[in-house]
Amino acid sequence: MKSLYVLLISVVLNFSLFSQGLELTPYGFLKGDAVYSSRGVLSFGNPNLSAPQVANGVDEAALGFTAKHSRIGLKGMYGEDIKVGGILEIDFFTPTGFDTNVNPRLRLAYASLAVDNFEFRFGQQWDIFSPLNPTTVNTNANLWYAGNLGFRRGQIQVYYKIPFEDIQPMIQVAFGEAARETGSGFGDDNRAVLPMVQGRVSAKFLDDKSIGVYFTYAKFSPDPDTSDYDYNSSGFGVDFTLPFNKYFALHGEINSGTNLSNANFFAIAGNGSKGDERKTLAFWANVTSNIAEHFQLVIGGGLDDNQTVDIVDGIIEQNFVIYGDLIFPIAYGFSISLEVGNISTTIKGSEEKNNALYSFLSGKVAF
Repeated sequence: MKSLYVLLISVVLNFSLFSQGLELTPYGFLKGDAVYSSRGVLSFGNPNLSAPQVANGVDEAALGFTAKHSRIGLKGMYGEDIKVGGILEIDFFTPTGFDTNVNPRLRLAYASLAVDNFEFRFGQQWDIFSPLNPTTVNTNANLWYAGNLGFRRGQIQVYYKIPFEDIQPMIQVAFGEAARETGSGFGDDNRAVLPMVQGRVSAKFLDDKSIGVYFTYAKFSPDPDTSDYDYNSSGFGVDFTLPFNKYFALHGEINSGTNLSNANFFAIAGNGSKGDERKTLAFWANVTSNIAEHFQLVIGGGLDDNQTVDIVDGIIEQNFVIYGDLIFPIAYGFSISLEVGNISTTIKGSEEKNNALYSFLSGKVAF
């Protein structure tokens, strides 16, 4: 624990002493939450309130308090013709419950180099596949397993912005890690000796609107001595950010793919294999409205539909989440928010859906 803090301080001091003008900007937020669920929920497969995502059918209410959704980061950029920079971001989230003593967790850490219209990023970053994040108080649930599939991973990203006037096209390509976070050494993709490939083509137009299309592909080789059991993960999607005015801004994604969970995307279909492919169709969207200086409204939801052929009893067929946020910015980055949502989970072979009403009451200061 102490060694991590020493490392962070050393990094900051080294930047200060040797950067010769590099400006470092801290950012992030401190956040406290009171969380309630009317029935049982799962947070990344764990039966607790840390990030309600799936309703498990347990007829038991729960209430908890935590500050573990807080996060802090440091970013910097230096240079004119050649720009060098990077981001380091940590938080304190774990999916195991509302522990009081939690360790820092690495979220983002990458170095970047920008030359002309190119940018190169090396390190842990957000995926290009399913690249957007919804506006939600339930930040570490993030509509994962409810339409939002993309996550973070170690990778190399290349950006190219085409210099047009009225429209700003951009091409992104990434090569990265596809193994799941099992902690058991090499993943099946490492044995395939091929990186995961992601790509996205997008365009920004009318100053603030954008639409993108993207794909991902990874190969898995569970037995390196034969190709008889090799299989793939693949997916395609569309993202859109459409702010029409301050009262109506639409934001979301549509995603589909095969064996996406194997490649550490958050799909309810689960892991597939050779001869047992898992199919996913998912989408999410939210509308944000800045009604007044001290009042914002968000309405959103997402659906993850397991389209695997011949789903057996006991497997999740569909997970649907709908929510609304009342956000009250007070002053100097401080805000109070209330999110109320409902999780509806359909299990193959069950006569009734599992439903759970949840709420977050949060106080946050962003900087």
